Amino acid sequence: MCFSFGVFSLELNTTLPPSSFLSTHAHPPHHHHHHNHHSHIPAKPPTQYIHTTTHAPPKPPIHPFRTSDPVGSIPHAAFQGNVFKKSCKYAGQDILKDATPVTGAVVKLVCNLQSMIVTETAKTNGSGYFYLEVVKIRTTHVRNGNCRIFLVSAPNGLRPSNYNGGIQGAGMRQMGPTKNGRFMLYNVGPLAFEPNCP
Repeated sequence: MCFSFGVFSLELNTTLPPSSFLSTHAHPPHHHHHHNHHSHIPAKPPTQYIHTTTHAPPKPPIHPFRTSDPVGSIPHAAFQGNVFKKSCKYAGQDILKDATPVTGAVVKLVCNLQSMIVTETAKTNGSGYFYLEVVKIRTTHVRNGNCRIFLVSAPNGLRPSNYNGGIQGAGMRQMGPTKNGRFMLYNVGPLAFEPNCP
């Protein structure tokens, strides 16, 4: 009988280790939580690296134009734009829907410098497009807001409108170097004349 109790107790002992083994497995996950804390720490840097790579690309295209100007590699300025005639449907409104290009329209560049005032004129082609290269004007003058472009005249007695500053003086946006690399190109407008409507 005693021997059978010993066997029975051994059988109980053999059944206990699996349960105790499970309990020990229940505790290591608490220790694994410490490993999880360590796993959270390296998980954050990759997200930071992703953000830095997404923000980095937009910056390089901006710097070449800004850094090249002070050096003087592209010292002079050129200007381009389009001139339209508004539709009679939208006369007097700042709307270019159904507008048509104006051939032979005259635009004038005025740069108010400290020592002098520089003026140049250009005339639009059959597509209403004008292009003007000015050696006297440097890119620093344009960046400082010293230069404006005005509508002067157009065939058939069209009257200038102040759309995009055609009367008060239109500003300009830097586009990049010209193909020959000698001028920094600035975009103006589009500008518009009022139509002659019945």
